[in-house]
Amino acid sequence: MKNTLLTTTALALTAGAAYADGHAVDVKVGGFYNTTVAITSVDTGTNFAGTDFDGIDVLSNAEIIFKPSITLDNGIKFGAEIQLEAGSGGGNTAGAATDDIDESYVYIQGDFGQVLIGSENSAGYKMTVAAPDVSPIFAQSSSLTAFVPYSGATVGANVFRGTLGATYIENAGNNDANRITYFSPRFGGLQLGVSYARDAGQGNGAVDNNAVTTDFVDIAANYGGSFGGVDINASARYGTASAIAGAPDPEVWGAGLKLGFGGFSIGGSYAEQDGTAGGLGDGSSYDVGIGYANGPMSYSLTYFAGENRDNEGLDNVAATADDGVNRESLDTIVLAAKYKVNSNFAVSAFVANTQFEEAGNPADDVEGTVLGVAAQFSF
Repeated sequence: MKNTLLTTTALALTAGAAYADGHAVDVKVGGFYNTTVAITSVDTGTNFAGTDFDGIDVLSNAEIIFKPSITLDNGIKFGAEIQLEAGSGGGNTAGAATDDIDESYVYIQGDFGQVLIGSENSAGYKMTVAAPDVSPIFAQSSSLTAFVPYSGATVGANVFRGTLGATYIENAGNNDANRITYFSPRFGGLQLGVSYARDAGQGNGAVDNNAVTTDFVDIAANYGGSFGGVDINASARYGTASAIAGAPDPEVWGAGLKLGFGGFSIGGSYAEQDGTAGGLGDGSSYDVGIGYANGPMSYSLTYFAGENRDNEGLDNVAATADDGVNRESLDTIVLAAKYKVNSNFAVSAFVANTQFEEAGNPADDVEGTVLGVAAQFSF
């Protein structure tokens, strides 16, 4: 009887909290789990002598996403999103003993648009439009780095959120920082966005007293509409920040366009980064691609090309020195097919070729061809 009473009381308290003031707390738990198995053939420069990267390997990528929210009588919605990296071995942090929280933020939305506060990408990143790509490993910020060794010290950080590896870039690598972001409602298909981050700090860490770049501002626009049977999706963005005295202020800008008609889609995007510390992150990137969808089947052919100053500083004689000789580049092409079994499960296959070249030090060059299959769960 005592246990029954305690259980009943707990249920009553839970129900009272959930329906306080007549507003239900809606808690959704979702996420994804993707597994890729691929066989790889890799050719490397002499700096990789004695290593063997050929063979079959497995890549898993997973997140559990928590989404609590409350909707008021006037239609205004308060919510949060917490993304838990669910990969074994520490999520996305190499060598970590525990899993990590990725993005984590709160928001309020209504007829006025949406205000987002917390650790999340910039408005410019989130509103970017790029080439069609149905592959499980992507041509941009590609998971091919799990199979081909071009993402370590040789290449540096510019593969992820930088112009060497993506057009989805963050100014000076300011990724998932604590931001305040506003997205407007769509008017005639047009949506505007703006975000601000004081520095690169994430979560509840101490004040970044050593910040050399602050006041990151990003503005962006995204358009979606149809004309004469052609679906149009376009984006444009600009970002700037303040560097320490005497150093240039880093800036990014980019644009993207995708057109759809009769099951086909074509598109591409371009991005540029300037003014990074020492110029070592400065560069540009673009992608182009074509896709086709027919019922549960979809296909894509996507090409990405990125380049920037040599991360090892071979041409960094002075902050403004850039003779165009000692630069590094990354070219990736991916052909993919995907079959959507239902709304929560898909299988796919792809073949990709990726090539990293360092003009000033060809001993670091890497080229890999990857053939793989994948299972993609969402829930």
